[in-house]
Amino acid sequence: MRKVHIIVYIGLVSAIMAFVSCNSKGEHQEEPKMESVILSHIKQKADLVTTEVRVRKLAIYDSSKHERFEWIDPKTWKYGERKCIVPVDVTIKYGYDLRDLTVDDVKLTDDSTAIVILLPEPKVIDAGYNAKVEEKDIVRMSSGLRDKISHEEVDQLMEKAYKAVMEEDFTEQVNKDIENNARIVFASIVKSIGIQNTDVIVHRKEEWKQ
Repeated sequence: MRKVHIIVYIGLVSAIMAFVSCNSKGEHQEEPKMESVILSHIKQKADLVTTEVRVRKLAIYDSSKHERFEWIDPKTWKYGERKCIVPVDVTIKYGYDLRDLTVDDVKLTDDSTAIVILLPEPKVIDAGYNAKVEEKDIVRMSSGLRDKISHEEVDQLMEKAYKAVMEEDFTEQVNKDIENNARIVFASIVKSIGIQNTDVIVHRKEEWKQ
């Protein structure tokens, strides 16, 4: 049994544009290209977390399966065994590592009506699970002369469930949300440095056609 909830977060990044018209000797210096200016402001935020996924797994321990961790149907439980069901809530934050961007990933159209930003593959920025579960939410059964499931065993079971979730890939479910919210953040940065009436477009780098 698995429930997946997607929660979208939009981060706003503020930026201040610095202008340098001359050096210490009063000589004129060439102004940086707009692509470089935009990139420098984007990189003020090293990691951009745009989408959060929450997954609930039911971790089930069954002693009849050679004492190993497994997902099983509790209807099959029998007398003389040790069983345990623990709900595990895992939170995974997906986003882009903006340190991977280069000036070649920021493109200004010839008529300056659009800025295209090429994005890398989304990655897991952060992940974890709630290690504190209410006792009433844990189902334990030790029949016969079997020892009761201990707190340590519950902790181990939860850790294994977390690792099992992290082996799954949810990026296909959140890709559109990640890209859309990255575009919103980039548009805010572009506007903050004084670029008006310009569309901000995001593209996956591997899909970009020159």
